[in-house]
Amino acid sequence: MKEDCDPLVPDLILDYTKVDLFLNLRKGKKGEVLKDTSSVETCSRYICEGFIGLFYDSEKGPVLSEIFQATDVAFDFHSYLTGERTQDYIKCLSDVVYYELSKKSEMTLIQNHPDFAKLGFQINHRMLKRLYQRSRIKAMGITKGYKQFVEYLPGIELHLSQSKIASYFFCSERSVREVQHALKPGK
Repeated sequence: MKEDCDPLVPDLILDYTKVDLFLNLRKGKKGEVLKDTSSVETCSRYICEGFIGLFYDSEKGPVLSEIFQATDVAFDFHSYLTGERTQDYIKCLSDVVYYELSKKSEMTLIQNHPDFAKLGFQINHRMLKRLYQRSRIKAMGITKGYKQFVEYLPGIELHLSQSKIASYFFCSERSVREVQHALKPGK
């Protein structure tokens, strides 16, 4: 985490031992729900390894609306900011290792160590840039966006079913199969 965060605030020398008091190292198994629809989001998760997805249920089934990978921060944005329950849930797309930081701990950390607010600002800025990049790829559609999707999220295709990819791109499973077949080596 230090190696990832230090370049975000090169003008600061942060004492990460102060953060250790607030972080909880966690592991999640593929398919494990980290936040369900009946709960309020009370923490953020800095991903060290693996993929986490943000889902909601539609009439046609679960929809994968967002994907987070290593060095991303994953949480239900709306619930975290408003303190309200949402219909969104967070689920491990693969086995995952992450640091969990409660909202209460985040406030205490920033109050007691204000330099970490600058780091938080830079992490949020990076998070918005990544959200924009993923949204841009998704908006391209499955035919034009799939190749960039698997390049931007290396290894994600090993953890997602065709139905989850289809829900992410708002297309049919048949479209996913056609694109995957066309991109197979030797085609």
